[in-house]
Amino acid sequence: MEKKDELSRRIGIKLKEIRKEAGLTLKQLADATELSPALLSRVENGQAMPSVPTLQIIADTLKVDVGYFFKVEEGRGYVISREGSRKSIDSGKGYTVELIVEGMENPFMEPAIVTLKEKYSEKEVDLAVHDGQEFMYVLEGRMELILGEKKYILKKGDAGYWNGSIPHMGFSLSKRPANTLNVHLIPGRRAGTFKTDE
Repeated sequence: MEKKDELSRRIGIKLKEIRKEAGLTLKQLADATELSPALLSRVENGQAMPSVPTLQIIADTLKVDVGYFFKVEEGRGYVISREGSRKSIDSGKGYTVELIVEGMENPFMEPAIVTLKEKYSEKEVDLAVHDGQEFMYVLEGRMELILGEKKYILKKGDAGYWNGSIPHMGFSLSKRPANTLNVHLIPGRRAGTFKTDE
């Protein structure tokens, strides 16, 4: 059973969200419902549990069903990611991965910015294999893309798309890193690439 403070917090989040979507300030909502701004503020911050009649007045004013405040969110169907909030993972294999977006329910893609370092020796070549498919677009620099037995020199604006079952790897062709936009198309998980505990 959900704890009272967790329910209060969820009701508060939903109230603030729908109030802002309606373009109302706390004072405007208070005037419309004849409830005090202080009470509404405490409800929005999860510090007060409104009675059912009070919640019904709020729901009627905001034109939503009172059950909206109790419904557990199943996911919005989208994720927004902000620059500066994303994490970057060093693979330990000559490249780093910046996950562009995370948290999408039942995702079909894993988009990332990949920073490729220079290859120092053939011993560093550790070709990746995974389920699904992968798309890559070169954002910056010149790079070498290995796909199975083939090697391709790519520059800014070039792109590739391959089955994950083909052994592959990329390297910068200069001391400056090359940056690529990579989209791993699920099914399957890219073994060892996007994990921090490797």
